[in-house]
Amino acid sequence: MPFIGRVRETQVAEEDIAARGGSARLFIGEPGIGKTRLARELAERHDTVVMSARPDERMWPYSGLSAAAAALGGARGTAVDGLLARGRDWPEHLLAEELNRTLHLVHDEPAILLIDDLDELDSASVTVLSFVFARLRGTGLTVLATARGSGDHGDFTGMALTRIRRLPFDESVDLARSVLGTNTAVAVLYTVAEVTAGHPGTIVRVRLTPREAVGDHPLPLPLRLAEDRTRRRGEGRQTGDPCVASLMDLVAIGPVFDHDRLALVAADRGLDLDALIHDGLLSVHAGLVRIADPARRLRHLAALSTEERRHLHVRSAQEHEGAYPAACLWHMSLTEPGADLERLLIAAVDLARSGDHLAAIEFAERGLTGEVDPAARCRHLIDLGEALVLQGQDVQGRHYLARAGRSADPGLRARAALARLRATAAIEHVVDETALTVAVEADSDDGRTAEHVLCESALLHLWHGDPERARELVVTAVDRGVAAAETALVARLLDELGADTVTDLTIDTGVGTGPAGADPPIELQLLDLRAGIMREEYAGVRRRIRWLLDRTPRLAPLWRDHLLCLLVTTEVRGGDPLGAREAVAAWRREWIDGRTVDVATILVLASAAALDPLDERAHSLVHQGRELCRREGRPTLLPWFAVIEGQIALAEGRYHDAVTSLREGRDGVGADDPALTRADADLIEALWLSGDPADAQVELRRLEHAARRSPRRWTTLALARSRAVCASDRDAVSAFREAETVYRTDDAPSERRLLARARERCLTLDERARPRIPAGDATHGRSLTAQERDVIALVEKGMRNREIAASLFLSLRTVELRLTGIYRKLGVSSRAHLMATLHNAAG
Repeated sequence: MPFIGRVRETQVAEEDIAARGGSARLFIGEPGIGKTRLARELAERHDTVVMSARPDERMWPYSGLSAAAAALGGARGTAVDGLLARGRDWPEHLLAEELNRTLHLVHDEPAILLIDDLDELDSASVTVLSFVFARLRGTGLTVLATARGSGDHGDFTGMALTRIRRLPFDESVDLARSVLGTNTAVAVLYTVAEVTAGHPGTIVRVRLTPREAVGDHPLPLPLRLAEDRTRRRGEGRQTGDPCVASLMDLVAIGPVFDHDRLALVAADRGLDLDALIHDGLLSVHAGLVRIADPARRLRHLAALSTEERRHLHVRSAQEHEGAYPAACLWHMSLTEPGADLERLLIAAVDLARSGDHLAAIEFAERGLTGEVDPAARCRHLIDLGEALVLQGQDVQGRHYLARAGRSADPGLRARAALARLRATAAIEHVVDETALTVAVEADSDDGRTAEHVLCESALLHLWHGDPERARELVVTAVDRGVAAAETALVARLLDELGADTVTDLTIDTGVGTGPAGADPPIELQLLDLRAGIMREEYAGVRRRIRWLLDRTPRLAPLWRDHLLCLLVTTEVRGGDPLGAREAVAAWRREWIDGRTVDVATILVLASAAALDPLDERAHSLVHQGRELCRREGRPTLLPWFAVIEGQIALAEGRYHDAVTSLREGRDGVGADDPALTRADADLIEALWLSGDPADAQVELRRLEHAARRSPRRWTTLALARSRAVCASDRDAVSAFREAETVYRTDDAPSERRLLARARERCLTLDERARPRIPAGDATHGRSLTAQERDVIALVEKGMRNREIAASLFLSLRTVELRLTGIYRKLGVSSRAHLMATLHNAAG
């Protein structure tokens, strides 16, 4: 089995080995989880061997101790062999004590003993070793052992315990690729990773033909597995109760089983179906039951004979005949060749729309094995791809859209183009120009879909700082006669950003947007929210996003993902580090397995990390994003990463690096509105601090001109900071005091912090004595404690109470109490009053 992942387990083992003092650790996990492969990898890294227990030797007392002596070798191995020769007939406790004493007395190089399947050793060796392994400190011997995770391992309570978990999704995909080949389609790898549930022993047994692997032929679902020679026949079906095992057979044979029918079958066997669901053996979704662990289902099926499977298919078809006809047809298709399989594709679409994408894929792949009318096949696959994209399954959705081919129906082509655009933008963060071509060719009677394609593309271009291309798409919508509310919104936004449009657009353009009184389509609301962010209407956008996230019925995962991403962007653009941190956490909680962490996602996360003074991941995220852009040949977002990189360099005092990165970023985007990239003020400050005041003044004049053309609140604050920086060589205190008068209490905390940092950099040491206590309140100032002065210093940096608490390792309540004491001592009534008092004292 290829060694994939296992970073956590390997790190734990390496730390034990590096300690060199003597310790014992037991790695436990279910069969097939990769315990043996982990032990062999550690042995290869440290040039040693793995001692493997042999079940056929369990009848021989101390056979395990003899094997351990051989594995140890050197002086330790010789000493243990000698002890066994003398004390083979001793009581176990006496031999254990002597072995413990021997290991402490024999001086040898620090050694590693790797034991696979420690629980398979003979009982006498287990008794002795359990005593010795709990007392290895001071021996220099590191023991790393594996055992099955099903037992309680009470014999080894003195050993540190680490559970080997299943592989995460990304590592499961990597392992599947190494098993099936590098040419395997990504969607196939995703399916394999999901239906094996990250179980390495199951993944390596998957067998596909080359045509199946590349996606040209339907996948054999349930997956075809190679025989497991290490497992006894029928072991995969063992549940301890024959009645439960027979019920699991019936459920395992198909993708889903109708809940009500299965409840009757369970009752006939004297079983409580709800209890099995509660115990985690089975799960239920929308009235359909399946085995909760997909890997267990595959192992269960692999243990069934061909005759048993045929009988179970017939039985399942009979059970579903009146309850769930689609499942009945699914089973009949395996026993009766020539069945009409189009209904399986229809069922796949329904399952995908209900959020059951795995069952949908299994129905679809089975449906594709038969002869289906090409036009109907194309229509159903487009429906399926569209539904999967809406459920956040971008890779799978694009896979079925590609397999659908080109429809003769312009409306279907436009729908497929829109779904492909959304999937491609989610995966690669680029605009699919083929989708735009289809939209332009679409008939005007499907104007809404065509408008969706054009407007979403326009906003993606605008978001990337390419208003000219966005304008061209608006013109296209007008020329094709599909312009309506979405086009009007994008056109107004272009006007606000200073891009010329060819015509005045109104909502009444001849294309309906929905019933009177109904909520606007979610596509239109998302466009409006993005426009609100560009207009800096952060509070309103934040409220609307949260309302949409809380609404009933719950929005599809695609829209929820877009909304949560926009919420992070809103908090970042609004300059709220705490809000951005909480929004990122909420966004991550809703990520589904297989969600592509694409360049666009990394950019949003990097922006949030760079804003938060308590987040140390900004460097690594920027590096990851830039490398991904270069590796995939997608330079669109490189300038945006350069801006973040420059802002980080400025914060760290690397002014020349900051100038290089900020110029690269701003010039690479090429947007006229400086509020889009937000690089100008930082570039001016970096130029000034790097000893280039002439260029700083040139950039200041450029920013002033841009501010007159595109007035924004951010531009106003950026100008105030930049003017203070460029005037700091004359009277820095007065210049920054004047800049501070521009700021309002509702302005972004991050902008206040940037101004405070600029002041610190540009003022001399004498000018920035801190904290600045009002002269008239000297008696109060002397009574401030050191802890209160620390809080004041962080307040001046623009931090909120939660950030101050995290920075000082205090509770939020403690920070609030200290602020209350500060207010009382300085005679102020609020945070804003405190800031004003401190700044006035500085002058």
